[in-house]
Amino acid sequence: MSEKKVKSKPKTASKAKAAKPEAGKSSKAKTDKASKKEAGKEVKAKESKAAKVLEGKAVKAEEKTAKADQDLKPTAKEKTGQAEINIGMVGHVDHGKTSLTQALTGKWTDTHSEELKRGISIRLGYADVIFYKCDHCKGTEAYSTKPVCPTCGKKSKKLRKVSFVDAPGHETLMTTMLSGAALMNGAVLVIAANEKCPQPQTEEHLTALKMAGIEKIVVAQNKIDLVEMPKAKENMKKIKGFLEKKGYDKVQIIPIAANFAGNIDLLIESMEKEIPTPKFDLKKPLIMYCARSFDINKPGSKLKEMKGGVVGGTIIQGKAIIGEKILIRPGIEEKEISTDIRSLSCSSGKLKEAIPGGLVAIGTGLDPSITQNDRLRGQVVGTEKSLPKATTELDTEISYIKRVVEKVEEKIKSNEPVVLTIGTMAVVGIVTSISGSKAKISLKNKVVVLPGQKIAVSKKAEGRWKLIAYAVAK
Repeated sequence: MSEKKVKSKPKTASKAKAAKPEAGKSSKAKTDKASKKEAGKEVKAKESKAAKVLEGKAVKAEEKTAKADQDLKPTAKEKTGQAEINIGMVGHVDHGKTSLTQALTGKWTDTHSEELKRGISIRLGYADVIFYKCDHCKGTEAYSTKPVCPTCGKKSKKLRKVSFVDAPGHETLMTTMLSGAALMNGAVLVIAANEKCPQPQTEEHLTALKMAGIEKIVVAQNKIDLVEMPKAKENMKKIKGFLEKKGYDKVQIIPIAANFAGNIDLLIESMEKEIPTPKFDLKKPLIMYCARSFDINKPGSKLKEMKGGVVGGTIIQGKAIIGEKILIRPGIEEKEISTDIRSLSCSSGKLKEAIPGGLVAIGTGLDPSITQNDRLRGQVVGTEKSLPKATTELDTEISYIKRVVEKVEEKIKSNEPVVLTIGTMAVVGIVTSISGSKAKISLKNKVVVLPGQKIAVSKKAEGRWKLIAYAVAK
């Protein structure tokens, strides 16, 4: 009995020894599980912290970007003020004049429903922009239209405010382009690199500029993104040859891609160097060409709230001051209009006084029905001292234009109808007599002709009016 009991003890001991490792394994497993849980918490905490850091950086980056975008916008002070110069956008139809205007100013000037429908400019378009130069950058990269330099991010110096006049390029709208030329102090001639040079309206527009006395021009060779390098170089040679024949041999030619704003900084630099701001005599009496007129009152406005009609255009001499008495000639139904200046404004706001450069709007005391729908377009605004009397009879000296592209019968004949563009007014007339270069022209409506003013003469050929000469009234 005792032996059996003694023998049974080792079995119990071995079981206890076997149970200890099992307990150790279980305890170790629990410890490992707890460690992994703690480690998981630490990882999650780190991930959460990293996410917050990244989120904070993203927020800061967004704030920085927003601040940079805000810096790139002109301040209220920079937005105000009148443009110093009018620069025309001229050239053949569909060569990219309106696209280039948008690349420079951010504004699409084709806003009329028919323009949007047909995809071409029909009326004169207007858009203003401020040119800047960064003192911290060198060369072309220093020029932009942003108050904060897009290259280095530092503040740029304002150069000047420019008003662009976007002229239509279609052959049937030549008289509109000629009216616009009267408002221009310089011009950008846009020529497409993917078409033969010169095109008919390329020549006609350049001739109109020369006739108007506009010699400060820059050529923009547009659409270089659509051609290979050899073709672009060949096109540039043809442009140079064409310009030399027209007497513009020293003009800069800037290759650009308007749709991608390519080389816009180079074009701005060229305009700053080649098209200086003209000097005007502010002491002379006021003369302004009227390019448009309109009614600013909303339908249903009460009589007490109604404002007088507005005339808009460019001052070519003197200055306009609120309260000043003005005359508008030749007027309506051959009766001159007398009124006073109630307000002055430009694209960026109201003005205390208006001077030459850019486009200005004069608020008057006129009945709005007189100015609505451009009824006064082509009129001349001034004073009794500055404006000659309106007339329907002109004695002129004719100078004919030599054409390179299209051959048109140059000579005008007696009893032949012609269209004269005088300032911003286009008027039909009949040649009553002609002897050599001297011609007498009787006009359908009265016009105002300034001393020494050049008059564009167009005659009908192949179903449309073509510019053939310019005249100077005696």
